[in-house]
Amino acid sequence: MRWSLALFACLAVLIVPGSVPAQSLPTFEGIRTFLGAPYVKKLDDLQADFAVLGVPFDEGTWGQPGERYGPRDLRESSMEYNHDLTQGFFYIDGERTVLKGKRWVDVGDVEVFPTVPAQTNDKITASVRAILARKVFPVVLGGDHSITFPVVRAYDLPLTVIHFDAHLDTWDAAPGNLDHSSWVNRVAALKTVKNIIQVGMRGITNDPEATGNAHKAHTTIITSEQIHRQGAAWALSRIPQGGNVYITLDVDVMDPTLAPGTGTLEPGGLSFSEIDDLLMGAAGKGTLVGFDVVEVNPYRDPSGRTAQTAVRLTIDLLGAAFH
Repeated sequence: MRWSLALFACLAVLIVPGSVPAQSLPTFEGIRTFLGAPYVKKLDDLQADFAVLGVPFDEGTWGQPGERYGPRDLRESSMEYNHDLTQGFFYIDGERTVLKGKRWVDVGDVEVFPTVPAQTNDKITASVRAILARKVFPVVLGGDHSITFPVVRAYDLPLTVIHFDAHLDTWDAAPGNLDHSSWVNRVAALKTVKNIIQVGMRGITNDPEATGNAHKAHTTIITSEQIHRQGAAWALSRIPQGGNVYITLDVDVMDPTLAPGTGTLEPGGLSFSEIDDLLMGAAGKGTLVGFDVVEVNPYRDPSGRTAQTAVRLTIDLLGAAFH
């Protein structure tokens, strides 16, 4: 009888509403949304602080295809952190909680039109505009890096774009073509974009053509080699303070040992502590108004650590931006 009562008491603790602790749900349970957030299909119904939008598109890649499955992989990996998101996220270091009380929703994926990228891009822009019109912060899951142009195009306010990547993405494209190696040129031509800061570029894949175009666009380039030598604090000092900030994170900015699941690997990338410090510091450079994470390719990383790391960086960035 005593054992029965004790067991009943334990079960009661588990099922009382509001008593379930964070990270208590099995990772294999439930429909896959980002962090287990409620799924809201109609953008007209948005009532949230953060709206997660997937863009399963990789027709702009020159490297390994498979980034179209990035949003799915990011959602799957995010289940490690699935809990009541209004509780925020607790860090044992400093025993602090971030994003407490914030409301998350997952609005699913943009409708993609295979082989008609211009039509897909128009859908991306329209979806982001709909999210912004409801005063909700968009978190965009790519997809290859070409999707950043139609996302940034949706903003009708002056922007500083902070671009984390191993590559400049300023190569010349064929007339009318938009791909993941030329999108920066398009973004630089937008009247709303006032500054572009490029962080983490490295190695021997950035040639004089890309470098020359970056100089023409007056971007600020901070290489991985410089960050290794002089530190994240020095790199952050080169980013201007103030204004509206949009951050785009290509996971290949990280070293391949940390993030092998991407299409264009380059040795010598940033460590987790470096990219984490840089993202959180960049969030404090102004008012963060949007974020995307791109180039996750699950076919190149059976371990899932690339997507898992990207999810963690997303939470850290938003936690730093929204106290």
